Amino acid sequence: MSRALCLTLALLVLPLTSARADAPPDLAANAALKYWQAFAQLPKLTDADAQKLNAEYLTMPLDADARELVTKSEYALRMMYQGAALPRCEWGMGWEEEGIEALLPQMSAARLLSTLACLRARLRFEQGQSAAALDDLVAALTMGRQVSLDGSLIGVLVGYSIEARMNEALAAYLPKLNPGMIKDLKKRRDALPQGSRPATALLKCEKETMTWLIRKIKEAKDKEGLVTFLGALLGKPQDSPEKRREAGLAFLQECGGTADGMVKFAEETRASYERMAPKLDLPLDQFAKQWDAEKVKQAGNPVFKMLFSDVSVGRSAQARADVRRALMAAALAVQLDGRDALKNHPDPVVGGSFEYVAFEGGFELRSKFKQSDDKLVTLTVGRRGK
Repeated sequence: MSRALCLTLALLVLPLTSARADAPPDLAANAALKYWQAFAQLPKLTDADAQKLNAEYLTMPLDADARELVTKSEYALRMMYQGAALPRCEWGMGWEEEGIEALLPQMSAARLLSTLACLRARLRFEQGQSAAALDDLVAALTMGRQVSLDGSLIGVLVGYSIEARMNEALAAYLPKLNPGMIKDLKKRRDALPQGSRPATALLKCEKETMTWLIRKIKEAKDKEGLVTFLGALLGKPQDSPEKRREAGLAFLQECGGTADGMVKFAEETRASYERMAPKLDLPLDQFAKQWDAEKVKQAGNPVFKMLFSDVSVGRSAQARADVRRALMAAALAVQLDGRDALKNHPDPVVGGSFEYVAFEGGFELRSKFKQSDDKLVTLTVGRRGK
């Protein structure tokens, strides 16, 4: 082939390659947009009814009311499936623009949608449609991982909560699955998206919130404008304007009485995010020492006290999530290979094997890791007396 012909072909191909590289991402391939469609078509429930449903999703009777609720949720569940099938999930949260004023309606909506998926899965299990029931739970598990990708610590915690609840539902019906289904389920769990972690959220939402705060401080035209902003930030909805102003003025005085003083403390707080983020992956005892040291270092910083999240909550939640995932992996192994399989599934947080306690209809696996309420993290496989 002549060099002239090669050059001609290259000139023809290069613009196409460049156009593809510069092309905007396919919006239809963003899972978040599918989830928003699902959330928009959720059944209209009162807050009380939604809370009751979220609390009783595993125990409520599978009666005509439950079936009607699932029927009303068909479109939302279909959109959930479509979202879960997409690898990219971008929520587009503008933390630098909205800061702590950003609303997160997708969190309560995702929790309710996962509850409805669990309810339909229970109906399908009882009807002998185990494969379809597993599809419901895996799709909801995927959504739980993806909802955590909004960048916030709240998103991470909600994602952990959804995953824990879906695993409880799955464990209840695990004895109904044949070995082939369990092996396939293991593969599907391994293929779930990674989701976010507290360390990632600390550097995303939390750190960018500090950028928002500094911008808002600098935008204030005068001291009174700054006091008004701080009062709105610190006050409660039921507070009077006078009480909010007092709170804002008191906080400004803590920061030296000037906008520059607030910015200085905000910049020092920003440094804490950089220091603490990598510490969130340390073992719990080592993390606790680092967190205590950071609080001592920032003891005189009013901005730190006001806005820096209690990252110990996120670290404990991460440990719980790690244990729960390991418990589910161990439960699948026990179903396939018997109790001896536990020796290959150690507790990722406190070490050693999980405790195995059999009962009629299944068994319970127990970690020695204690939650904040002093209860052990456990997983119940099967249903007692069933």
